[in-house]
Amino acid sequence: MKTTALLTTLTALVVGPVIALALLVPLLAGAATVDPVGCTTSPGAPVGVPGLTGPQLERAAVIYAVAVETGVGVQGAVVGITTALQESDLGADPTTGTPNADGDIGLFQMRTLIGWHADGITIAQNISILLDDRYQARVFFIGHTTLGGWHIPGLADIPHWQHLTITQTAQKVQVSAFPNAYAKQETTARAVVATLLHNRPTGDEGCETSDATLECPATPTAVGDERGLAPDAVQVMRCVAAGWPQIRTIGGLRHGDSKDHGTGRAVDVMIPSWSTPTGAAVGQEIAEWARTNAARLGVTYVIWQRRIWSAARTNEGWRNCSEGSCYSGPDPSAAHLNHVHISVNGTTGTVPTPGSSGAAVVLPVAKGMYRLTAGFGQVGTRWSTIHTGLDFAAPEGTAIRAVTPGTVTYAQPSGGAYGNLTKILSPDGTAIWYAHQSHIGVRAGQTVTAGQTIGAVGATGNVTGKHLHLEVRINGRPVDPRTWLRTRGLDP
Repeated sequence: MKTTALLTTLTALVVGPVIALALLVPLLAGAATVDPVGCTTSPGAPVGVPGLTGPQLERAAVIYAVAVETGVGVQGAVVGITTALQESDLGADPTTGTPNADGDIGLFQMRTLIGWHADGITIAQNISILLDDRYQARVFFIGHTTLGGWHIPGLADIPHWQHLTITQTAQKVQVSAFPNAYAKQETTARAVVATLLHNRPTGDEGCETSDATLECPATPTAVGDERGLAPDAVQVMRCVAAGWPQIRTIGGLRHGDSKDHGTGRAVDVMIPSWSTPTGAAVGQEIAEWARTNAARLGVTYVIWQRRIWSAARTNEGWRNCSEGSCYSGPDPSAAHLNHVHISVNGTTGTVPTPGSSGAAVVLPVAKGMYRLTAGFGQVGTRWSTIHTGLDFAAPEGTAIRAVTPGTVTYAQPSGGAYGNLTKILSPDGTAIWYAHQSHIGVRAGQTVTAGQTIGAVGATGNVTGKHLHLEVRINGRPVDPRTWLRTRGLDP
């Protein structure tokens, strides 16, 4: 990185050793970052971004793809590309190909010194590792745990990063001597991401077309009112509010409206500074997200900036508005210049996932609110034999949800390694254990429903950090929670 300031702040930011890190989703605080893309392969380089060369755009596409893979999504990609533009001119600055006076190199100017961003036994090995753009992008997004057990934070480790400006977020990861330098790169980064969203492959060209539902936390009341909305519209509102915290207003039910707003089957996402390039890029991100996730959100059509996309005419892509289909005149509201309109079916995208007992099954922590750390069957000094569950690392106080309906059989401090522990017996006899809670929100004998909040993530008992330890027990014996969830249609 372009400063030695990280040396003096590292000890304050270090977390305990992360055992066999298997990071699938970022650690977030207060809101989820939705993956608005669903691509399982890297998109091609964007085209038509002024001022950037082909190699620069290819590196931007790599950063974008890694942002999707690590779960930080579109907003994370904007942060990453902004940072790489400032640190290395997206790799175009020839001086970044060799270590500087601080030993920094590459796309994000990471340190080649032993024990830092790479685990080589020589600086030459570290240089080779850090010249891999994909490697640097992953470290930027999820951090790096050294062989000595120190964790250098990445974007996913920054609390409430989704609620900060792009410049503030980049600085918290990079700890640069020039903290305000990133601001001038944001507009270009957003243009790149908007272009990637617009030109990304679809269907059998490499993007997921699953109908699996998205899970997002409730909409803040200051942003939008969910009352009267159809389930699909609620889900859209929640995911937009979670994925784009810069959105401050989302319109919903409109009494007296003769179209979708009147029946609670539409939302209007108001775009801040919509007339600026930055605002237009944000609107484009959201419009493309709604289009590419239409199947699992139940979206029927999207209108943005005098253009419309319809699920019924998906092969035609975005179409220009006409007076017959949507307004294309000068009024910014009627022409959807200042907001993205998203209409939905009603309940298409929000059917609960059935479990083996026929009841709904949900993840214990909402998607986008956790990262997976220790998995089932791992061995190490932290456990007497093997790890008997799956760990969901999340900020303290993050809501824990009942995975299945059932009866609470235990809800109190365990007095041992599990800390504050809740056990719930499902209708089919499966026992689910929720350990290390900061707060237990249910009592023994209580009946709960799937998805009901039963406690909060904490660090009680034998832990190295704040997380939920989830155990699934059948006939008293622990089984792999990840496999158990996947057989019920949920992939943590």
